Amino acid sequence: MKQNVNNRTDSSFWLKNCPATNFPKLEKGLKVDVAILGGGIAGITTAKLLKDAGNTVAVIESDRIVKDVTVGTTAKITMGTYNVLLSNLGKIKAQAIANANIKAFHKMVEIIKNNNINCELHRLPLYIYTESQEKANETLDEFKAAKQLGLPVSYIGEVPLPFETGPAIKYDNQAQFHPRKYLLALSMEIPGEGSYVFEKTRANNIIIGENKEVITDQGSIMADKVVVATHNPVFDPDKLKNHLSPARSYVIGLYSNEEFPDGMFVDIETAHTYRTTPTDEGNLILVAGEHSPLNVDDRNVYYCRLENYARQHLNVESIKYHWSNYDYITDDGLPLIGMTSVEGVYVATGFGFWGMTTGTLSAMVISDLIMGKENQFAELFDPLRFQ
Repeated sequence: MKQNVNNRTDSSFWLKNCPATNFPKLEKGLKVDVAILGGGIAGITTAKLLKDAGNTVAVIESDRIVKDVTVGTTAKITMGTYNVLLSNLGKIKAQAIANANIKAFHKMVEIIKNNNINCELHRLPLYIYTESQEKANETLDEFKAAKQLGLPVSYIGEVPLPFETGPAIKYDNQAQFHPRKYLLALSMEIPGEGSYVFEKTRANNIIIGENKEVITDQGSIMADKVVVATHNPVFDPDKLKNHLSPARSYVIGLYSNEEFPDGMFVDIETAHTYRTTPTDEGNLILVAGEHSPLNVDDRNVYYCRLENYARQHLNVESIKYHWSNYDYITDDGLPLIGMTSVEGVYVATGFGFWGMTTGTLSAMVISDLIMGKENQFAELFDPLRFQ
């Protein structure tokens, strides 16, 4: 059954219910301590941490900040899954990844509380389940991996979803939020005292010298250091793109005739996910999944598959939104975070659809490296590890 999706809002819910931004284009002749290319969660959080530490920064965005990949997310702040990582990388690295995700989780909550950001932060459980009894062993293996790494999980027989499932993992005290409200609040604290946010300014290249010169379509800006947080690196001296594989995922926002439980839900077998977000019309349910190659001829095929899936599982009243998102997955499944082979040029990419915690983690690692601080996760996510 192919559905008509043309009467839906073909844009992220997060984008549609927030005001537009209007930061200026680049002012020529400026010099800052750190130029940050990219106005998503990694770039803005890095700028915030560095400015708070006394650096002057400039965020440079080709379009408008918090408009592209970051608002494509379902914005679940969770600690991830670990059985595959444990099997492929061993306990030491898997434990380090878990510790990194925990620190990023707590950093986001800390930033929200310390800055009094109204971004609908809501603590709630995460359930990782399967509908197939035949796949129950996969859930059990994931539970055992999480317990081995000391994560706050329990193994339960029932999930509070309006359809039958197999056993599940329950992570207590996870969180969800409104990513655009969060990042717009942070972005407003960046300009001033020698720091800037520039929109409609496309970075094209970096000329390396005693200082770095960032070449844009609006002129140049000088900086001691540069952070490339553009998702697909616009400056790539180490050919990191050879280790990045793109993929696309799909989201629909719907209202149900029945109350949806208070939780976040991930089907470990099909990778479909659920969460809710409050609206004036009640709780909007975000259903995500149906991954595809980055470039497909007709995205409506995948939206229709996702809608059919949702209608099979929920009592759908209406579908209001649909959008897609893309991300890059690295060869080993870990993000690329840290300094490139060019002294003073840093990169953050390859988030693998875990952008909220990983984008924050990137900011924590890179800001520490720029300020000369030791960071316990820098070696693990070193972007030169494939060299």
